Amino acid sequence: MKILAVNPALRLGSETKYLPTGLAYILTYIEAGGYEFDLLDIDINDYDDQFIEEYLQEHRYDIVLIGSIVTHYAWVKWFVNNVKNKNPKTKIIVGNSVGGSIPETFLHKTSADVVVIGEGEVTCLEVLDAYQQGTSLNNVDGIAYVEDGSVVQTDRRKGLKKIDEFPIINWDIFDVERYFSKSYAGAEGLVLSDGNTHPRVMPVVSARGCVFKCTFCHYVYWNDPYRYRTPENILIEIKRNIERYGANYINFWDDLSFGSLKQVERLADAIIDSGLKFNWNAAVRVDLFGNPKYPLAERKIVAKKVRESGCLALGFSLESGDPGILDMMEKKIEPQYFLDQVDILREAGISSSTSVVFGYPLETKETIKSTFDMCFQARVYPSIGFLLPLPSTKMYQWAWDNGYITDEDKYLESITERQDICLNMTDLPDAEVMGLISEGAEQLNRKLELGLEDGSLIRTGGYRKHTKSTADDPKPLLDPEKIERHENDISFNYSQALFEQKLGDQVAQESEEVL
Repeated sequence: MKILAVNPALRLGSETKYLPTGLAYILTYIEAGGYEFDLLDIDINDYDDQFIEEYLQEHRYDIVLIGSIVTHYAWVKWFVNNVKNKNPKTKIIVGNSVGGSIPETFLHKTSADVVVIGEGEVTCLEVLDAYQQGTSLNNVDGIAYVEDGSVVQTDRRKGLKKIDEFPIINWDIFDVERYFSKSYAGAEGLVLSDGNTHPRVMPVVSARGCVFKCTFCHYVYWNDPYRYRTPENILIEIKRNIERYGANYINFWDDLSFGSLKQVERLADAIIDSGLKFNWNAAVRVDLFGNPKYPLAERKIVAKKVRESGCLALGFSLESGDPGILDMMEKKIEPQYFLDQVDILREAGISSSTSVVFGYPLETKETIKSTFDMCFQARVYPSIGFLLPLPSTKMYQWAWDNGYITDEDKYLESITERQDICLNMTDLPDAEVMGLISEGAEQLNRKLELGLEDGSLIRTGGYRKHTKSTADDPKPLLDPEKIERHENDISFNYSQALFEQKLGDQVAQESEEVL
């Protein structure tokens, strides 16, 4: 079978690009299962929709694999239908929450053949085996598919308990050097522990799932328990990334990297004992170092050990400075935890980053102010977002029950990302909500003396503006003889003759415009 794997672009043209861990795990697993594939890496190449249409027109595949998050629904829907329109015989397999959290809607509204629900490594391999051997998809757990016009959903596949058993990602599949060049754009001034100012960032998945189920977080759709890798297994991967790719900065790419002080301390000890030299950051909760259930002295000791192991930054979400909204979020934290954690980490030499979510039904002028006041007290500028109800979450159900969402397909086509007000469920008009938040952001910027430009205080615009193809902004022609393509990335394979023909057409057109 001829297989195409697709890495879509959430933000076309973005200065920062990250190696795709989810797709990488899938491809590593099916590669180990004996399958070969081509890679269409839309993200690193910034291919626009026009280029993709041309590519799909010129190439034929038996299987197309693609996955993304549900906020990317509109574009993935377009892509899937495009593939099927150009080659009706192609089987399309869709993973991650874009399909897995809404299997019936996705299969009814698109031309996809199979939706993978939950972790995809084993499932994708079994689906490929079923197609290869001509056996029934009904024997594969963790999928939904269409049969005789109806959606069939098989038994749920439980997530693998011991995630050490997954193979280490084979990053040779991707053009790692190109990702290095964009993996830390905007990090001017960052100095690594060895004095290096050029981080070579690689992601490592150290854990899967989360201990909690916040009412806005779409990761609850996975419905798998929190699991984490052993320090020994993690270090095998990091050592390989250092030796093979020259990585010097590890981004633990998790929903929740550490669920307890003991867990993070064990990893810090293992890193120190290993003698490996690299810096790293991770995602935690505000109660990791901020919860008083652990003695303050113990929290400070562990924080210093974490810094000694190379940690430069930890990200954790305040979400709101209002206790009532935190309760509705089911965060199970106190605002004071956030302040205490920032102080402990700052003392240890670790920087803090956080995010906030505005727009819960309880939101008022006063709650917005309390959130910004909390950030000022901690002297941390947050990533600002708005409540975006997503399938499988409690807030999505709340929006349905209260009439804010009446058509799933239309709603999902209309949303972009958390930096845009896609659905306002507060008692305040859109303009007032945006005005209060913009004013709070501007004041915080001034108080902290950060000097951020107004346009960067709240990054709006969403995915849609990054995926629109326009005649006014054509993709520049690329000379095949000057492209150092990765062996798996066959997405730009025009001949030199075709390049010269297109270049000649472009020059001729420009000459006519001048005349």
